[in-house]
Amino acid sequence: MKKSVFRFLALALALCCLMGVAAFASGEASGEVEADSLPPVEDTVDAYTSASTTRTLLEDDDLQLAIAELASVSDDLATAADAAASGYEAPADAVIAQVMSVNDEGSVSLSTIHAWKVDSDGEEATVTIVMTDGQTIRNLIEEGDRGTILVHADQYYILHVETESVTALEYSDDAYENGAFNIDYSGAENQLTEYTVTLKIYALESSMVFMFD
Repeated sequence: MKKSVFRFLALALALCCLMGVAAFASGEASGEVEADSLPPVEDTVDAYTSASTTRTLLEDDDLQLAIAELASVSDDLATAADAAASGYEAPADAVIAQVMSVNDEGSVSLSTIHAWKVDSDGEEATVTIVMTDGQTIRNLIEEGDRGTILVHADQYYILHVETESVTALEYSDDAYENGAFNIDYSGAENQLTEYTVTLKIYALESSMVFMFD
């Protein structure tokens, strides 16, 4: 009697051990790790240098050279009246830019524009953009709003920007007929507000990887 009890207990203990080993092996093979054993997650990371090895955060002389190049390929924000004036010449080397902003639910809104201009006073660089009313620009019309601008010049540049000031030009027949809107304004039929937004460039990266063109 006693021997049979001991044998039963020994068998049960062996089965428990085998089941534990099998469960551990299964978890290890599937890559599952208990939450308590995970390394602690930092509240923030360096968003620029750690995000991708294909991107370089520009500083010092490299930053100033990039700002100068961006200024040379940006537009002059001409209005229709400016473009109609005698002697006006559009910038020969201007390129388009992509403006990216974040919607309330977290998705990204993207618009392609030509009307953008980079300026620098030696210590701080800004970019001014002119855009017709839409979701992308609506995300950037409050002071402190942040977004990203992509530009393809000699390199691909990623401008991380923060809104400093905003001017809104609401539609009126007089303003439209007098050429107050940008030369690429959407037209009198839509009657949309036009925003001129100046943003501080708080970080600038270059990238070796193809972006939107």
